[in-house]
Formats: sequence, structure tokens, C-alpha cells
Amino acid sequence: MNARRAALAAVALAACVARGAQAPTPVPPAGAADPPEAFVREEAQRARAVLDAIPGRAALRERIRTLTGSSTMIRMLRMEAGRVFYLKSAPGLQEPVLCVREGFTGTERVLVDPRQRPDGGENAVIDWFVPSPDGRHVAFGMSRGAESLLHVVGVDDGRDLPFEIDRTRMNRHLAWERDGRSFYYTRVPEGESGARRAANARIYRHVLGRETARDEVVFAPGVGGARDIPEAVEPWIVVPRESRHAYAIARSLPGGDIAVHVTLARDLEAGRPRWHKLAGAADEILAIAAWKNELYLLSRRDAPRHRVLRVSAGAESLAGARVAAAEGDAVIRSMALARDALYLRTMVAGVDRLERVRLGLLGPGSREFLRIPFDTAIAQLLADPARAGAVLRLEGWVQPPSILQVDARTGDVRNTGLQPPPAADFSAIDEVRLYAPARDGAKIPITLLYRKTTRLTSDNPTLLVGYGAFGDPASPRYDPARLAWLERGGVFAVAHVRGGGEYGDPWHAAGSGGSKATTILDFIAACEFLERYGFTNQNRLAVEATGAGGIAVAGALVRRPDLFAALVAREPVVDLASLARSPRGRAELAEFGSDATEEDRARLRAISPYEQVSPGMPYPGVLFAIGTDDRDADPSQAARMAARLQQATTSGKPVLLRVDFGAGDLESAPRAQRVEMLADIYAFALWQLGDPAFQPGPPVPPAALPRAPRVPAAE
Repeated sequence: MNARRAALAAVALAACVARGAQAPTPVPPAGAADPPEAFVREEAQRARAVLDAIPGRAALRERIRTLTGSSTMIRMLRMEAGRVFYLKSAPGLQEPVLCVREGFTGTERVLVDPRQRPDGGENAVIDWFVPSPDGRHVAFGMSRGAESLLHVVGVDDGRDLPFEIDRTRMNRHLAWERDGRSFYYTRVPEGESGARRAANARIYRHVLGRETARDEVVFAPGVGGARDIPEAVEPWIVVPRESRHAYAIARSLPGGDIAVHVTLARDLEAGRPRWHKLAGAADEILAIAAWKNELYLLSRRDAPRHRVLRVSAGAESLAGARVAAAEGDAVIRSMALARDALYLRTMVAGVDRLERVRLGLLGPGSREFLRIPFDTAIAQLLADPARAGAVLRLEGWVQPPSILQVDARTGDVRNTGLQPPPAADFSAIDEVRLYAPARDGAKIPITLLYRKTTRLTSDNPTLLVGYGAFGDPASPRYDPARLAWLERGGVFAVAHVRGGGEYGDPWHAAGSGGSKATTILDFIAACEFLERYGFTNQNRLAVEATGAGGIAVAGALVRRPDLFAALVAREPVVDLASLARSPRGRAELAEFGSDATEEDRARLRAISPYEQVSPGMPYPGVLFAIGTDDRDADPSQAARMAARLQQATTSGKPVLLRVDFGAGDLESAPRAQRVEMLADIYAFALWQLGDPAFQPGPPVPPAALPRAPRVPAAE
């Protein structure tokens, strides 16, 4: 950058920072309608100018781009008819491509490259795919924004069948008929948008070679006798092989229990199902696995760490169900049914293990642990009821992904070789697990990653991530781009706060509903622990959240602004009063509490970060990041929170609203967009933490940075 451009950037940066304490528009009340588009666009331009002017960002972005583009990564593995299908990202590929092999050692062929398709282009990504049982076709969804278009490609010739179906993003569980000639897909009604995209979804049947206009609805309220289906659900069909029965599943959103409906398979295939509800909300079912006329159900009813039940497919209810895998010390997270055994993905404190229950003529036997290479996340557990053994896709925080086969006879695992060793080198990084004491004495697990040479000087730049909602654990995830933070001497930490599922339903319940404030207090305890333990201090700590994690992290912001120097939140939930405006939001509200009585509403206000912002408080630097076309989130929440913080703060530190117009959620975004996002997050955090390479002016020693007054945490 030449001198004139540098001077202009510095002036722009100073002006933007100075505006941090002034809101350009009046602050809307809690639960108000979306902020004006002009406000969002103005804030987006301001944030872009500030972030682009941070010294060091450009070099950091290039490092992140190199790390994310230097390794071959295999995701979303599926197997049918001896063929192996997967998404692959690799050097030279802008976006993952859909590949197929004949077995694990066969020659790889690219079936779908979204960048090379006439309907693809620069921002096109593959959202999901499902091969047919005969391996001859693959249904897949491709998007360039919020919604997927459903296509079917022939595996042998690589050609699309001559049709496409829109509004089909909810099809990760698309089901093919056993002969591969038809399939069942989920579609949302025309005109649904924003946070309503999960409302009133229906399941259709499509026959290959038939016009899509003739596709009939086979599962929806009132269709085939189906009843008691909530408005906000994710529905799908399960068609077990060699079974007289088929199932319709309706999962309450977001991430709730499932209802199980049963019909005769021949009636479903004829487009005339007669649904019988086998399991509903009271049964607390999480997942099913089916084969022939046996149905296995993963249940949390009377089992906080879950158990597996077995029942005949023709049963009228679960009253006669038998226990196939009893509740144990570990949480049963998922299951996969093979010819030899029921394989279980279990978890203790956020770390996955592999177990199995052998199947025999007399029914399920005892459980046994199977050895896997490292404490990890089992990202995928795959099995086929017609074949023995299982396949795992593993990854850890610092352990690179691997794809393993489980030998049915010995239980040993072997590497398939499908996943090449990634180029990113984590050998210099340590992973440790510590436990922060909560106010009530509970031990909050904290995962920490840092260079092996790191010293506890209380001066390490630290990024602490929190979530704690819907019973979802913060599972290990391998991310090569994380090295861009770690190799600079940064500490990366994850607080496994209550509200998540690290220890099963009790851990979730302790941080949900009327106890949601516990999630916030746990996160505050994690911040205090890292500072007390000597990893960092309040001027060198940044915190990060996504989605519902915004309640914990922004909740800590409004209670203890003295605890950290920067906050980054992507698509955060911060205004609980606004959730009742959409079907999905109303479903989410139950996770955080009720608004039925004035006492309930007062409790929600107490944990809603938006309503707890205090005028005149010196808040730390804040970066909110939203996509205007996010599939599930409400981007207006972050916009309202940004406006309120800008008006309230007296610290002079920036409150920025980063906006990707026309973009969806980060997880399914094109790689270039993810690189830019992560560069902004790391650069903003390093700027606010006082890293000299990221200061727009003369470097400020961390000890000289202003400290916010201590604010007592709410009980």
C-alpha cells in the first residue's frame, strides 16, 4: 500500500472507530421488526472499510487460503452396491467435487464438479447427495445461495437426468426405493423464506422418467392418515431392504426428538400410504435403524445417557419394546446396523468412542468396546444390514482425518487409504483437557490447543469458543486453517458449557429452559479460569460464538465486559423476544425458556443479551457477521444488537456488522467466502488483542489498554 492509500485507510479507520459509540439509526425495541436495509448496508460498508484497513489481514488471508487449499479432504462418505461415493476438496479445486470409486481401491472418477456445470459457476456448492441402492444414480442438491436444486446424475455416463426440483435443501436423508427407480424427497412450500424455511415441509415421491409435475405428496398432515405433525419439522422416509414396512420420520426443529410413522412398503411405493404413528413426542426417540421386520430405536426416555430399544415393525406401540443396548456410563450418540452387530457411537465429556452389540439368533448380546487410533470425533459411522463390519470417518482437533474399516470378526480397524494425509502439520501443537470450576461446583471441560513451546505467562492471545445449546456437544473438528492462529502463538480454546450434550441429557437440561442462565455463568467461569490459570489475561482474550452460542458469549459480554477484549459472533441468537416471529423461532424458544407468564418473560429478558445492554458501559470490541440469505438464522438479531451496542458503549472500541449479501451460512459457503470470513475474524481479534502486526497506528502495549469496570455476574 502506498503512503497516500495508507493515510486514507488510517483516516477511514479512525473515523469508523470514532463512530462506534453512535448509532446511525434509533435502536429498535426487543423483538422488533428487521432494521432498515439502509442501516444494514451502511454498516456493511463501514465494517468492510475497517477490516480491510487492518495491517496484517492480507497476509493472514493468504496464509489461511494456503492452509485450506493445500490438503485433500474427504467428506460425506456413502457406499452403495460396492461403490464408494464422497465429496473431495483438493489443491486446485475451488469447491468440493462429487467422486465415485469401485470399492476403496478403485480408480476415482469425478461425477459432479459444480464449477464446471452450466447451472453452476463461481458460488455453486454441493449441499448433499444420496446414491441409489443399485449404485446407478445419485440424487444431489446444488446451491448458489440459500436453496438447493435437486438433480439426479447417472453414475455410469455422468449425465444429468432431464429435470430439476427447487426448494429441496432438506434432503440429506433422501430415500430411494429398493429398485432404484423412484425416490422420496422433502420440499418446502413455495414462498417460504428466511426463518420460515423449515415450515410445512412435505415429502414427495418421484419416479424416474416421469414428469415432476406428477410427483405426489406421500407424507404431510392429513396425507395417508398422518397426524400430529408440528409446523417446524425436518421429515424424511426410511425404506429398509427386505422389509414389508416403511417409515416416515418427523424431527422437531431445531434438533429435537423424532416421531415415527409406519406404513406397508407396497402402499408407499404405490403412492397411497396409510400411516400409523408408532412413536411420538412422549417416547423421546432420537434415531432409528431398520432391517427386514426389526426396528431399533435410540431413546432417551428414562435413560438420560440413552439406550437402544428393539421392536417389531408391525407393532402398534412401543409398549412391548425390548432393550437392545442398555444405558451405560457413556452417552449413545448414534448407531449403525450391520449384519453382525449394532455399532454404537458413544461419548464421554465430548470425546467419542466405538462400541458394538453383537447380534445373534437369540437377539442382541453384550456390549464391547472397540479400539480406535485416538480420542476423537467419529464424524461418520456407516454400516449396511446386508454386510458385516462398519466404516468410520474419524477426525480430531489436531489429528488428521482418516477413514477406517472395522473387521467384523476381530473388531480391529484398518485404514482404507481413501483419505490422504493432509499437508497441514499439527505436530508442534499440543491438545489438553482442563476443567474449570463453575459457581455450583460443576467441572466445565475446556479443550485447549497451543504450541508445545507455549509458556503460561498470562499474555498469550487466546480465542475461546462457546456454544452450549440443544444438547449438541462441541465435538473435535479438524481444521487446517486453525494453524493460522496457533502458529502465531495463539491459544485456541473450547468451553464445553452446560446446555450442550457432553454428558448426556442432564448436562443439556442444566443449561436449558429455566436454567439457561447456567450456560452464561459457565462461560464466564471458563474465561476466569483461563486468566487465573495463566494462559491469558482480560486484554488478550477474545471470545467467539455461532448461532445459539450467542446467548452464552454475548451474555458474558453484557455481564462481564471486563473479562475479554473482543467478541466475534456469527449469526448469533441475542434477542430472545424476536424468536416468536417464526415457526422455527417458536420451536427454538422452548430450548431457552417459556414466554407463557410474566415470570417466564422476565427470565427470558434476564438472559437475552439484547435487553441487558447497559448505556454508558465501556464494552470491548465487537464483530458480528451475518449472511442476508442464511438458511436457518435470523440475521436481523445481530443488526439490532450492533445498533444497541454502538449507542451504549463508551470504550471507543469498534462495534462492527460484517454482512455477506446474498450469502447463506458459513458451513455451506464457498471456500473463498470462508477464507475471507476467517481472515476477518482472526485479524479483528488480533487487532483488539494488541498484536503489533495488526495495529493501524503505533502499537499499544496490552498493559496500557483500558480496562472495563468489573460488573457483578447475574445470579
